[in-house]
Amino acid sequence: MDENNYVSNVNTSGASNGNEPGKGAAVASLVLGVVSIVTWFFGMGALIGLITGVIGLICASNAKKAGFVGGMRTAGFVCSLIGVIGSALVFVACVACVGVLGTAGALMDY
Repeated sequence: MDENNYVSNVNTSGASNGNEPGKGAAVASLVLGVVSIVTWFFGMGALIGLITGVIGLICASNAKKAGFVGGMRTAGFVCSLIGVIGSALVFVACVACVGVLGTAGALMDY
């Protein structure tokens, strides 16, 4: 191999090359967190938001265990946490509304 034509695979610019452990889990956490926030606006879709938010929290935890250090993991964790809390509140509110409507309907029968 000719030393003059040797291309180094070392990244000297400080940018990541995409092979960081836990980066995929951090990206998944961010995507699932955003999905869980978006599903608030669809009423009973809040149950889906609750599920995706919990999975996003698990992915953020896995990224942290893998040693990924970056803002994407933190953003994924925060979005997933907001998604879980918001989706749970919207889901409980929807269930309460259905209960109130059911009670009102039963009272109107008398």
